Amino acid sequence: MSESAVGRQRTESTLCIEDPGNISYQEFYQEYLQKSKPCIFRNFLESNDWPATMDWIKVEKPNLDFFINLFPASLQVPVSYCNKKYFNSQVCETETLEQYAKYWKSKRAELKYLKDWHFVQDCKHVGRTNYRAYTTPKYFCSDWLNEWLDFRDCAEDEERTDYRFVYIGPEGSFTPLHTDVFGSFSWSANIVGIKKWTFLPPGEELKVQTSPGNFVFDINSEEAESLQEKNGEVKRVEILQKSGDLIFVPSGWFHQVTNVVDTISINHNWFNAANVSMILNNIRAQLTRVEKEISDCKDDPNWNRLCQDLLRQHHGMNCIDLMDLLILIIRRRMNNENRDDGDGPSELASHRMEDLSTAVKMLEELSSLFSAKDLKEEKKQCDQWISAVNPIC
Repeated sequence: MSESAVGRQRTESTLCIEDPGNISYQEFYQEYLQKSKPCIFRNFLESNDWPATMDWIKVEKPNLDFFINLFPASLQVPVSYCNKKYFNSQVCETETLEQYAKYWKSKRAELKYLKDWHFVQDCKHVGRTNYRAYTTPKYFCSDWLNEWLDFRDCAEDEERTDYRFVYIGPEGSFTPLHTDVFGSFSWSANIVGIKKWTFLPPGEELKVQTSPGNFVFDINSEEAESLQEKNGEVKRVEILQKSGDLIFVPSGWFHQVTNVVDTISINHNWFNAANVSMILNNIRAQLTRVEKEISDCKDDPNWNRLCQDLLRQHHGMNCIDLMDLLILIIRRRMNNENRDDGDGPSELASHRMEDLSTAVKMLEELSSLFSAKDLKEEKKQCDQWISAVNPIC
């Protein structure tokens, strides 16, 4: 039996990604977010009047001319070279939007994938704040990560960022096997085109682990087959996401994604009360790795702070950042604030007490960690906010 046939049989007989249909927000939160179950909303965009579904499509194909007219041609965008491996990822460079549009209209001698493009931020940077290509679906509006990035205090010379992306990929372009940043959730809406997703349930990735914390680049490679001969066949589910479909990816599910045809999608990473404990666990695990790597510097009186600095550089978030995020969420919930962008459903108000109690639990764990690492000021901040919230919870 061929590899593709094996994949189909496995999908049909052992794993299934459901279509929740017209599910309520509360049901989705309980059945999918809290249980970390992937799902696909078929034809989701048919009932949503996103400008992107009109502006970004021309004759059922990606319309890059729209982006050229929206942004300066000199706008820098991130482009990954799919066939050039860099460690367990792909070589990524920046080029102008105009250069990428020319590539798109050429014979495409190589696979270049415009991905992880901070589209929303770039709209703000070029004064296109009135253009709202889409709104966050109600199921994903409880988003602590982007709420923190939107409202936190920034240094004067620091630019805001987010985890809201647009992906524009030609036929055959792909994202290697990975799990999402920080251990976050993600959602992906296909504006136009078709993606093939390969999901691995948590733990299955260990069968294709090449070294501690590292995994095969391509789940369909000879290297992956060789590892499975030794470690057992990986359980997986493959699913096609078509134009208008929206996929939810839970924390801890490794996945590999290929554009079957020319495709544009919108993708967000986020976390909230349902999975923030996993975010903290991943930060702890990465901290342990950092501490091991620079253990020879442990006599330095600032060693614990140095570890936090390196953790931020390598992981993108450290324990102090997470503390800052949790405090911001507590402040805003105590003031009865969620998001102010009009996207959030009324049900978000019901999260107030859960958000507060979960944030306090995470601060209690961080307080213990800071105490063990002799980070006194951070422990003091945690304890102050724990005391402030406990009478409410």
